[in-house]
Amino acid sequence: MAPNVPAAKRAGLPVDLDRLTAEGDDWLSPEERYSLKRHGVCAQAQPGVFMIRIRAGGVIDTDAALGLADIADEFAKGWIHLTTRQQVQLHHVRAQDVTTVLARLTDIGLSTRSSCGHTMRGVMWCPQAGVGLEEPFDCSYDAIAAQDSILSRTPLLDTQMPQRINIGFGGCTACREAARINDMGFVSKINQDGELGYQLWLGGSLGKSSPTLAIKAVEFLPRRDVLAAVNALFDLFIAHGDFDQPAKARLKFLIRKMGSDRFLEVFQAELAKARLKEWPEPRHLSAPLSSSISSILSQAPEGGWGSGVRPQRVPGWAMVTVNAPLGDLDTEDWRILTTLASDLADENLYLTPNQNVMLRHVPLDAVPLIRDVLGSVGLGLEGSDQSRDVRVCTGGPVCLLAITPSQRVGAQLLEHPALLRNSGLRVHISGCPNACSQHQIADIGFSGGKVTVGGASVLGYQVWLGGDLRLASIAQVAGRVAEEDVYAITGAIVGVWEALRERGETLTDTVIRYGLDAFQAQISAIFKGRWESGPEPAETFDRPRVQRSYLPLAVGT
Repeated sequence: MAPNVPAAKRAGLPVDLDRLTAEGDDWLSPEERYSLKRHGVCAQAQPGVFMIRIRAGGVIDTDAALGLADIADEFAKGWIHLTTRQQVQLHHVRAQDVTTVLARLTDIGLSTRSSCGHTMRGVMWCPQAGVGLEEPFDCSYDAIAAQDSILSRTPLLDTQMPQRINIGFGGCTACREAARINDMGFVSKINQDGELGYQLWLGGSLGKSSPTLAIKAVEFLPRRDVLAAVNALFDLFIAHGDFDQPAKARLKFLIRKMGSDRFLEVFQAELAKARLKEWPEPRHLSAPLSSSISSILSQAPEGGWGSGVRPQRVPGWAMVTVNAPLGDLDTEDWRILTTLASDLADENLYLTPNQNVMLRHVPLDAVPLIRDVLGSVGLGLEGSDQSRDVRVCTGGPVCLLAITPSQRVGAQLLEHPALLRNSGLRVHISGCPNACSQHQIADIGFSGGKVTVGGASVLGYQVWLGGDLRLASIAQVAGRVAEEDVYAITGAIVGVWEALRERGETLTDTVIRYGLDAFQAQISAIFKGRWESGPEPAETFDRPRVQRSYLPLAVGT
């Protein structure tokens, strides 16, 4: 039975953790199961076990990482899952062990506080912050300050929030694009006077219904106003959001209801009030020193540069990104990465939105050793021949909301010949329509559910094409297939693209140029009876509109 979420929040989200430890979870009401989310604890599909989400903040130091591996071995079947929001999840934690795991995580300096439910989810920040060639400055300090400011309010906020708020900070190309799928996106930039600050975007969200790109709220927000802006948005959301209808309570729905112009007026008024309050001064920062690009590239690691080995601002150092297939690592591999970070990097594991792990401040002469160590355990670097960008959620049978086994489908696609010869293609697979894998912004996206194919209702996927944040384009549903045909349909889609594309053209470029119906017609011709064009007739979500305007990517403009 679904919980009455507003009633649970009005009651203060009570749940007896001591009883959970003593008796297991059979006695929990739906509302109490929801209340566990404020502790970062979510029910799984299997009875008696839970998922615990850790608010990693995009980085875990090596001491905490080793402690996490010990906890995962003892309580979570040795499995560590990395999310698209740079957080870490443990699965299959017994109900009786939940409080022990929470205490152990606290002991090693990690927190699960308010990491699930209608609250502030994990605040993202660019894993290249402060060292990447494109990053104007290190935004991590402002991201952490914003997170801490709101977390200090969460004992009350968690009972008042109409829905969740997602926040992201960053200035590299990928982060500038991703700002538009966050409720609150901060794009770091430097104004003409040399002042550090952010372009601010509000109201972005993918989710189950009405995928929406954020609107630009402030062209330049000085760093000193970050905390005022964050708190102002939360206050506005609580005052005007639809508390009693959580399914239609995301910020994007409030903006749609008020109209963007009126919403921005109200936000500016809240921001003006918030600026009058006293906020901690931001940590002093300056634009990081950077050598000339020619001096940086005058040195190179063995094997050269690539998406998995990128130059830092200072010659002789690299960022090395390790591909974690499907976002999953066992604790043996996790400990190996931790050792590499301790011995050859800066003693931190940086988590990326692609569900991978980055090492920073790696000397160039250490890159071959990292490659060798990873190869010995079957891992590789991001973008290497053995790694494809297949992004998945945990899916069924693990997730309580999942309908289809996205992990199994993702594992099959990792070895697909079409992806092997086009390793840059982005394939995102969600086990339900809730978009944990962000299937609406992929080259090829799959969202699991019951679908009608050939007149029969079967477990399968809606297939999304045309998603590319670089083009500000949200994918549309091209059709639907049974689960067993996902592998073959993927090959057909890539084949059509290869036949039609011009030099340098992405799959989304080709979809936009020829139209979705061209791809639908070709796939229908090949898979008669095994493919249906268009979205599932029973679906009630709004069909997203393809948006083709380009994003302002130039830093400092």
